[in-house]
Amino acid sequence: MRKRRALSVVLVLYLGLGTAHAAPRARPHATSQPVADTKGQVAKTMEVAQKVYLQGTAHYKAGRLLEALAAFRASYDMVASPNSHIMIARTLRDKGDIAQAYAEYDRVVVEADQAVERDSKYQATADAARAERGKLREKLTMVIVRVRNPPDDLHVVVGDKPIERADWGKPVPVLAGPLVALGVAGGRPDQRQEVSGFPNDELVVSFDYSAPPPPPVAATPAAKTADDELKPTRFPAGDSVPDIPRQPARPEPPPTDRTWAYVSLGAGGAGLLTFFTFGALNQSTYTDLQSACPNMRCTHGQQDEIDRGRRYQVIANVGLGVAVVGASVGAILLTGGGESTPSAVDSARQPRGLVVTDVAVGPGSLQVRGAF
Repeated sequence: MRKRRALSVVLVLYLGLGTAHAAPRARPHATSQPVADTKGQVAKTMEVAQKVYLQGTAHYKAGRLLEALAAFRASYDMVASPNSHIMIARTLRDKGDIAQAYAEYDRVVVEADQAVERDSKYQATADAARAERGKLREKLTMVIVRVRNPPDDLHVVVGDKPIERADWGKPVPVLAGPLVALGVAGGRPDQRQEVSGFPNDELVVSFDYSAPPPPPVAATPAAKTADDELKPTRFPAGDSVPDIPRQPARPEPPPTDRTWAYVSLGAGGAGLLTFFTFGALNQSTYTDLQSACPNMRCTHGQQDEIDRGRRYQVIANVGLGVAVVGASVGAILLTGGGESTPSAVDSARQPRGLVVTDVAVGPGSLQVRGAF
């Protein structure tokens, strides 16, 4: 509530000052009275400006920077004093607006130097403004914008600070660090630069708009595809060539059933496993009989073991036959079963392959019959 009341007092006093300034102009026919009124009004204005300045000082010491800034600016608008002006710069500095505070200190230095010629008491203000401005300079980069053949509607922004056209070619303070310099103009591509601003340094950013704006891009016809070439050609109405209908697409062949091929390959694998298993058993039996029968002469009691070895041999041979047949049939089904039925011309041109016609398995033998 106290903050709002203080601001209200500042605004009321400021508006009252504007009304007081208008009063002498309402009586232009008076001769001596306006002079006295003007002197009194100046004294009144200085008194009000001093009170508002003191209110701003109280806000500043209490850390109420927004209220302090409003009071100092109101006091400065009443009486352009370097003392209220330097307080504006200090408040901006404490708020974190370093670049804006530096620019304000620049104006304070010029203003205070001019005031010293009338009153030496402002020398301290000028010296303080220079010292405080020097400390801020260590955190800032001075950016100089140079533009060649700028368009009338060109806008330049460096970091978050718009650079006015009147400030091009002059050092403008910006906060040091990574910066993006952007030039935007109607009908021209944006010119964007990523630069680094070092503290207490100077940076030159250049834009060049010498090249004419690019012409409008004409729409290019789409490239023809294979489907477009198959579409019927449209001839003028006077020609007698009819439209050629497009040939319908060939339907996709149904997916090939590979079930029997996998069954055959599985049977072949089982036969191969049987061959290796019983072949190993037969070999083991043969080794045992060889050690038990000297000179390959066995007794009558070893006949069962001899018969078992023969059975192992027969089963191993059968497994081998099944493996060969299963692998052959599975390979034929896999390689030939997925193809579409060839035409008569293609069948005549293609050489005939091997066709398995019969398989016979006997004791100790495997017979496979086929034709080309």
